Amino acid sequence: MQMTKLVMWLLICQIPALVGMGAVQGNMVWYHSLNQPVFAPPDWVFSTVWTILYVLLGVVGYLITRDGINQHNRPAVVLFVAQLVFNACWTLIFFAHQEIGLALIITSIMIFLTAWLMKRLWAPQHQAFWLMMPYILWLCFAWCLNYAMLILN
Repeated sequence: MQMTKLVMWLLICQIPALVGMGAVQGNMVWYHSLNQPVFAPPDWVFSTVWTILYVLLGVVGYLITRDGINQHNRPAVVLFVAQLVFNACWTLIFFAHQEIGLALIITSIMIFLTAWLMKRLWAPQHQAFWLMMPYILWLCFAWCLNYAMLILN
């Protein structure tokens, strides 16, 4: 049962990647036409980092709900799912709609939701809290990259 729940969360956390895959692939010419900041990583870094982060998020989802969903963890589950939804939206907004400014707002919301989630996880779920750390650090980097692209373009 627990292995099924872990696999379920690992699959759920792949949804943002699947939602955005077509938008990214179909708009790489546009992306490469943008003025890039000097700290913009090569394309392969994004897919590598996001693959790792989505696996970590899947483990976090599992840890949060390992004992079921109840009144104690429901707020964390809601925050977790909300940040996943915004994660999927970012890719569509940035790549498919090419709205750099709106994408920056989405990233800001993701950081806020993730920080709020981490605050809720600190006491009851130290493991989940620490597994979220690479994600929020990457989101902060992504915010800086998104902001720089907004300014440069």
